[in-house]
Amino acid sequence: MTDEFRAMLEDPDLEAERGPQGTLIFLDGGQYCVVGPDFAGMEESRGYAFGSTKEEAIANYAVKASTHIESCFENP
Repeated sequence: MTDEFRAMLEDPDLEAERGPQGTLIFLDGGQYCVVGPDFAGMEESRGYAFGSTKEEAIANYAVKASTHIESCFENP
């Protein structure tokens, strides 16, 4: 868990719920955002995804995570 994720987890003003695999799900503007425990920032991390629904955001997060894992095996 990164410091950034911990700060979000403990932020009393962030209306978030826990999602799969220890993620946080919250509304950001007009979209849902899923942030994973490895989140380090928008520029530094792949640990987040957006979607128009919670389900879409979770699915986008899963695709992003699996793509990252596959690329680790392709480029050891």
